[in-house]
Amino acid sequence: AAGQDLDALVAVAGRPGFRPVPLGLSASAHLDNAIRRQSSRNVVGLLPGAMRPEEYVLFTAHWDHLGRCTPDATGDDICNGALDNATGTAGLVALADAFARAGAPERSLVFLAVTGEESGLLGSAYYAANPIYPLAQTVGGINMDGLNIVGATRDVVVVGGGKSELEDYLGVAARAQARVIRPEPMPQNGYYYRSDHFSLARVGVPMLYAESGHDLVEGGPAAGRVAAEDYTANRYHAPSDEFDPGWDWAGAVQDLQLYYMIGRMLAVGDDWPKWRPDAEFRAAREASRPAGGQ
Repeated sequence: AAGQDLDALVAVAGRPGFRPVPLGLSASAHLDNAIRRQSSRNVVGLLPGAMRPEEYVLFTAHWDHLGRCTPDATGDDICNGALDNATGTAGLVALADAFARAGAPERSLVFLAVTGEESGLLGSAYYAANPIYPLAQTVGGINMDGLNIVGATRDVVVVGGGKSELEDYLGVAARAQARVIRPEPMPQNGYYYRSDHFSLARVGVPMLYAESGHDLVEGGPAAGRVAAEDYTANRYHAPSDEFDPGWDWAGAVQDLQLYYMIGRMLAVGDDWPKWRPDAEFRAAREASRPAGGQ
């Protein structure tokens, strides 16, 4: 009706310098909707530090999922979210237990299970706006959004790489596991801006989002890519994201040990990791921790 070629417009929109093209059309619509108000909870645990309890290291994972969703062929419409993100929530509890058993480090450790991630990072955004522990005193954090259940890997991927000095800590921990760090394979998808670490990064807290790469110890990168593509195509945000007794937990254990090492280094040290000079979140951190505040 507008006399335009949609495919051609899409192609042009993908090139630098694109400008909107007026279609000369208008449309009207009428919608009837209803508002249903609900409330949900974040869950926070604290392991107080022994020497500098007013400084905090943060671990996050979202405990919510979609609830009911599009039914599958059997009529099942319950999205259980076993991988996304019951695994991350279980990992959060496991890390809290490991740190508690090891005894209190110098700094405090905060374990934050947030709600509403699947509805737009609501729980983490609420905490960022209403923190229980001062964000200016939060050294940095690690987010877990789906653990590796397909086996140990030789590599680690940094989502949103190049943003903060937390990646230096990751490098130390990865080398201790004889793993290499690889760049994010699809940065154009903007995954750093799609999970709960983003809510904290926006207000200046350095946040790390790193996970297993595809180079499986048993099967190599080809098998790892097949497993990732299969999950995305067949289980992501679907009723089929259910617990499977056949999961290989070696990769999850490997990553949790990695996160523990990073958290331990932060919790016993006295450094304050900084955002890289070109990171978009640097200004917020510098505003909350001016010169002299480390």
